[in-house]
This record gives sequence, structure tokens and C-alpha cells, in this order.
Amino acid sequence: MSKHILLIDDDALLVKSLAFTLTQNGYRATTATSAHAGLAAIEQDPPDLILLDIGLPDLDGLSVMRQIQKDRATPVIFLTARRRELDEVLGLELGAEDYITKPYNEDVLLARIKTVLRRNERSTDRVEEKPDARIVVGDIAIDLAAHIVTLRDQPVDLAPKAFELLRVLAVNSGQVMSLNELLEQVWGAEFMGEPQVVYVHIRWLRQKLETDPNHPQRILTVRGVGYKLIPQQAG
Repeated sequence: MSKHILLIDDDALLVKSLAFTLTQNGYRATTATSAHAGLAAIEQDPPDLILLDIGLPDLDGLSVMRQIQKDRATPVIFLTARRRELDEVLGLELGAEDYITKPYNEDVLLARIKTVLRRNERSTDRVEEKPDARIVVGDIAIDLAAHIVTLRDQPVDLAPKAFELLRVLAVNSGQVMSLNELLEQVWGAEFMGEPQVVYVHIRWLRQKLETDPNHPQRILTVRGVGYKLIPQQAG
């Protein structure tokens, strides 16, 4: 069965063009040109993936994302026209799977869509195969099935990408992970050459996990190489 993609964007020409492209590439595409129409469409015909413009006129995309997350786990790719928005988008605790800037290359967007859909299917398979999978690194515990992180037995709220980044660092605890390794394992090969996405998520993880994010003790930078997660015991 074709994957269902909902495009929410107020640019009528873009919506029409992209819906055609998605259909031509084997997806079932539906569209909405306002936030409220998009939210109604999600209720009526739940999609497998949402392409969501940040700059909607009636309700901004970030608010739409919050509403989507209240009762569903549909992956979202943000569409943004302004590069300066990226740091804000990536640092929010919203759980967007990905982002792409306008104007975008259709082949790149299609590759990102395929990656997100494949990653979500793989995550579901992993949980089904290992329902009790748990990773412990010092006083940090990661419950893969429940998608919960605890620090000294207290829950830590992490968006999906930050959760996956922490998982990769935890699996390789004590080892240095290069930027390229993190990009490939967390975001996919399509993000090679975009280290900013790693920098932002590392900073965000530090804000959640470090006592002093400006002087990290858990997630260390190995200058010129990458990052590593160091176990810390509760004191």
C-alpha cells in the first residue's frame, strides 16, 4: 500500500507541484493550505508522514506540531523558508524528524522522505523484536521500547532525534563518535556535510543532561574528531 503523505503549506503553487511529484513517485498525497485545514485532514485521514511549513498564516507550524504530538506519533518534516529559523526549530522539544529549507531540490526532499519513512519502520521493528531493550550508562538509563530516558531515576523529556543521538552515543559509550558517524547513524547519509544539525542537538542534550551545560562532564567534545559519552555515577 502506498504511503500517505500530507502536505501543509499556504503556497498554492508549491502544494500543487509537490503533490504531483509525490504522486508520480508512488505516494498518496493530500494537501492543506492552512494549519486548521491540515489538523482537520489529519483527523479525517491520518497520514504516514507530514510535510509542514513553519510559516503558516493562521497558526504557525510549531504550534501545529505541538497539537499533532498531543495524541499521535506521526513523523514530521519541517519546511522552512528562512535559514535563521533552523537553530530554533532544531532546538525545540517538538520532535520533528527532519527539516529542509526552501527553495529545495525535489530529489533531496524525496530522499529525506524515504529516509524518514524507512527509519520509522525500522524503529517499530526494533521495538517489536526487543521489547525489553535497555541501555544504561552510569546514571543515565535509556528504555528503547518505552522511548524513555531517565537521569538519576528522573525522567528526561527528549525529542525523537535527540533520543536517537543519545542512543547512538550510549551504545558507543566511552568511544569517540565522529560527526560523519553521527550524521549517518542518526540522520542518514543525505545529511553528510551538514554538521550544524549535530552541533544543535549536542547542545540541546547537554542542556538536558549536564549540571553545567557550558562545562560538560558527560557529553565531551574531542576537538577535531567528534563527541563521546562518559558514564557518571550519582553522587
